[in-house]
Amino acid sequence: GIHPDKCLPITIDVGTNTQSLIDDKFYTGLKQPRVRGEEYEAFVEEVLMGLHNTFPGVLIQFEDFGNTTAFGLLEKFRGKICTFNDDIQGTASVALAGLLSAKRAKGSDFKDELFLFQGAGEAGTGIADLIVEELVAEGLSLEDARKRCWLVDSKGLVVKSRLAGLQHHKIAYAHEHAEVKDFIEAIKSLKPTGIVGVSAQPGVFSKEVVDLMCELNERPIIMPLSNPTSKAECTAEQAFTWSKGKCLFASGSPFDPVVVDGKTHVPGQGNNAYIFPGIGLGAQVAGAKHITDDMMRIAARALADYVTDADLATNCLYPALSEIRTVSANIAKAIVEECHKTGVAAKPKPADLDAAVKAAMYAGEAPPTIETPADRTKGPALLRNPSLNRGLAFTAKEREANGLAGFLPPAVFSMDLLVEQTRWQFERLPAPLDKYRYLMALQNQNETLFCKFVIDNVTEMMPFIYTPTVGEACQKYGQIYQKSRGMYFSIKQKGSIKKLLEQWPQPSVEVVVITDGERILGLGDLGTYGMGIPVGKLNLYTACGGIHPDKCLPITIDVGTNTQSLIDDKFYTGLKQPRVRGEEYEAFVEEVLMGLHNTFPGVLIQFEDFGNTTAFGLLEKFRGKICTFNDDIQGTASVALAGLLSAKRAKGSDFKDELFLFQGAGEAGTGIADLIVEELVAEGLSLEDARKRCWLVDSKGLVVKSRLAGLQHHKIAYAHEHAEVKDFIEAIKSLKPTGIVGVSAQPGVFSKEVVDLMCELNERPIIMPLSNPTSKAECTAEQAFTWSKGKCLFASGSPFDPVVVDGKTHVPGQGNNAYIFPGIGLGAQVAGAKHITDDMMRIAARALADYVTDADLATNCLYPALSEIRTVSANIAKAIVKEAQDKGLATKVWTEANLDAAVEAAMYSPNFATPFSA
Repeated sequence: GIHPDKCLPITIDVGTNTQSLIDDKFYTGLKQPRVRGEEYEAFVEEVLMGLHNTFPGVLIQFEDFGNTTAFGLLEKFRGKICTFNDDIQGTASVALAGLLSAKRAKGSDFKDELFLFQGAGEAGTGIADLIVEELVAEGLSLEDARKRCWLVDSKGLVVKSRLAGLQHHKIAYAHEHAEVKDFIEAIKSLKPTGIVGVSAQPGVFSKEVVDLMCELNERPIIMPLSNPTSKAECTAEQAFTWSKGKCLFASGSPFDPVVVDGKTHVPGQGNNAYIFPGIGLGAQVAGAKHITDDMMRIAARALADYVTDADLATNCLYPALSEIRTVSANIAKAIVEECHKTGVAAKPKPADLDAAVKAAMYAGEAPPTIETPADRTKGPALLRNPSLNRGLAFTAKEREANGLAGFLPPAVFSMDLLVEQTRWQFERLPAPLDKYRYLMALQNQNETLFCKFVIDNVTEMMPFIYTPTVGEACQKYGQIYQKSRGMYFSIKQKGSIKKLLEQWPQPSVEVVVITDGERILGLGDLGTYGMGIPVGKLNLYTACGGIHPDKCLPITIDVGTNTQSLIDDKFYTGLKQPRVRGEEYEAFVEEVLMGLHNTFPGVLIQFEDFGNTTAFGLLEKFRGKICTFNDDIQGTASVALAGLLSAKRAKGSDFKDELFLFQGAGEAGTGIADLIVEELVAEGLSLEDARKRCWLVDSKGLVVKSRLAGLQHHKIAYAHEHAEVKDFIEAIKSLKPTGIVGVSAQPGVFSKEVVDLMCELNERPIIMPLSNPTSKAECTAEQAFTWSKGKCLFASGSPFDPVVVDGKTHVPGQGNNAYIFPGIGLGAQVAGAKHITDDMMRIAARALADYVTDADLATNCLYPALSEIRTVSANIAKAIVKEAQDKGLATKVWTEANLDAAVEAAMYSPNFATPFSA
C-alpha cells in the first residue's frame, strides 16, 4: 500500500565484471570493470546519506548487492539510517515464517529442529541469523541456537578447521566437526530435520537427498529457495513425489499443485513480497529510525500466524497470495508496536492503529484534486513526453542541461542502435495484436523512434499499424486500451466543441482523420472502438507522406452505436445508446467540422469509415466549404483507378474498352466508379458513355433502371437499362466485364466458378477483391492466380504473399489507400489547398500508376513496392500542388524550380541528429 509517487528505484552504476555485458551493444551502463574499495564505499555512502538527508525518514532497501559488499554495507549503515537488506533479512524473514509454519504442521518444538543449508551466501547466513534470533527468543543460548544451523558452501561443510579461509559472515556457523565435502554425507552425519537450498544449483536436492531426509524424519522440511525456477534445487513435484507426500515443502519460485496418491499438495512460495511491503508500511506509519533484526523476526511470526489450518492441510506453509495486503497490514501493525516498544519510532503512536495503517495504504484511488501538470519539457517529465522524449539518445550534455542526469542509465545510444533494439523487442512478440500493442506503446513513449522504426521498415510494419491487424485491434479496443490518443467528441458535448478544440496541446494541426465509427473496415458499427482507424491512418500520413506527428489529430465522433454487443460490452468506451440520426446528428457533425476549420485554418479533414447513409451527404455538403475528402469513397477510388490503369498498361488495351462490374454498391464501389468515369471523360468519352462502362451489383442484384424507386441516391447514376439480374455470376455472363471489383466484404464471393468464367471471357481478366481486413476479402491471391493459371491481373485491399504458378512468381499488389492519402495530404499542405477535388484524386491515381515499373508488371504487380511509398507520396504531392495552383485552389504558390525543394522540406524525417531543444 505504499503510494507509487512515494517510491524511488535507484541503480548505482560502478561498472560490471561481466564481460558479455561490456561486449553487449545494448548494455545501458558503464562499460568498465567494477570500482572497488574506498572509492566504491565513499560513493555508496554519498548516495545513501544523500537520500537520508534529502528525504527525511526514507526507508532504504538494499537489493542484490554482492556478498563482498552486502554484509559490510548493512552493518555500516543500519545504525545510521532506516535500512535493511532484503536478500539477507527479507529472505530470512519469509524463510523463518515457513519454518514456523512447518513446526506447527509437525507439532514439534522449534528448538528441536536442526537445519542444514546448501549455500552459505548472504541469503543462507541471513536465514540462519534470524533462526538464531528466534531460538534465542524462545530460550536457547546464542551458542546453542547457532548449533541448530549448519552451512555447506562450495568447499563442503563449514567447520572450525576451515576458519582461516572463511568469509566473515560464515564464521559464526563454523562448528566443531570433521570436514565433510559432500552434501549427502553432511546429511548422514548431522541428521537435519530440514534442508534449505540457497545455492542456485538446480537438482542438488536429488532423489537420493529426499529419500535420505525421509529416512531420518517422519516429516522432513525441504525448502529449495533459489530462484528463478530454473535455479531451484528441486521442484515441488519432485519433492512431494519422492517423499510420497511426507515432506513439508516451500520454494523460492512458484510451482503448481501436486497430486500424490489422490491428495493435492499446494507448494507454498517463500516470496519476500510477503515481508518487505509490510516492513515498509510499518516503518512509514511509525516513522521508524532503524529496522532491527527483531522486526524481521516479528514480521515472520505475523506471517506465520496468518497461515490457516486449511493451508496446512494441503501442506502449504504460506497464506494465499490473494491475502497479501491483509498480511502486509498485520506485519505493519506488528512493526509499529515494536518501534514504539524499542524507542525507534519518530511519529506518535496512533490511537487507532488499525485505522492508521488502513489510511496509509494506497489502493489505486484517484487523487481528490488534479494538480496542474508540471513542465513537460524538463526533468523526468520530459521522458514521459512522447513528442520530445529521446530516451537513451539524450547526450550527456543534453541530460545535464535538461534535468535528466540521474534519470537515465549512463549509456548513450545512437538512433540506429535504438532502432535495432526496437526490432529485437518487436520480433520476440508472438501475435500480430501483441506487435500492434507494442508499437502503440512505443509511440506513446518515444514518437520519434516509433516513426523512424516504421519508416525504415514500412513494408513490414504496414500490416501491423494498419490493416489487417488494426481490424482486430478495433474489435478489442476496450480490452487493449492503454492511453488515449487524439480527441473524442460525444454528442453530449454539443455546443462546446470550440472550447474543447482550444484545449488541444499542439498549436497547429495540418491533418485530421475523423470517424463516427459506423462502418469500420468491413466490420460494421464499432462506435468508439473505431478510433484505431484514425490513429492508424495518421501514422501512415507520417510514415508515408511525411506529415509531422505533432500536426496530426485523430478524432472520433461518438453519437452512440447500434451494435448491441458493444452496448453489452463492459469494456466499451463510448456512449451506450442507439445512434443519434437526422438533424441532431448533422448539426453536431457540422459543429465539429467547422470548429476544426476555424480553430486550425487550412487543416485537411479526412472522413473515415462513416456509414453509407451519411458519408455521401457529408462529403457533398462540406467539400465546397472546407478542405476535405472521404478516403473510403475517394481515396479507395484513386488507388483502385491506379491499379486499373496499371492493368490496362499490362494488357496493352485502351481504357475506354474496359467494362467493370462491381460486387458491392456502397461508398467504396460508387466512389471507384465515379473516378473511373472521371478518367474516361478525361480520355474523351461522354459522361453517359463513361458511366455505362461501370455496373454495380448490390444485395438485391444488378443495379438497373427498373429499380430506380428503391435505390439510394449514390447508385442512381449507375442504374442502366437492363433486365433485372439477381445473381453475380449471371450478371457476368450477361455483361461480359473485363474486370470485376469486390467491395462487398463478402469473403469467397469471387469463387472458382467466377474466376473460371472471367477467364473464359477474357485473355487477361482483371480481378480486384478490395475488401479488408483479410478475412473479408472476396478471394485470396492464391485462389485468383491458381484458378486463372496465372492469367489474371490481380490487386487486393489486404496484403497477400507472392504466389507461384507453373514456376512463375506472381506478386499480388495491395490496393492500399496509403499509396494515395498521404500524398494528397502532403500536397494539400504544401499548396495550402482550399479544397480537394475529384480531379486531384484522378491525378493522384495517374501519378501512382506512372510509378509502376515494367519490372513490377512482369510479376503481375499493379502497384510499386511499398518501400517506395515516400517517393510515391512526394510525386503525388507535387501533382496535387500543380493542380491546386492551376485551378486557383492554392493559397501558397511554388514555381516549377522550387517545388521539389518545398515538398522535400515539408516531409518530416525523424532523427536525433540535431541538438535537443524543447
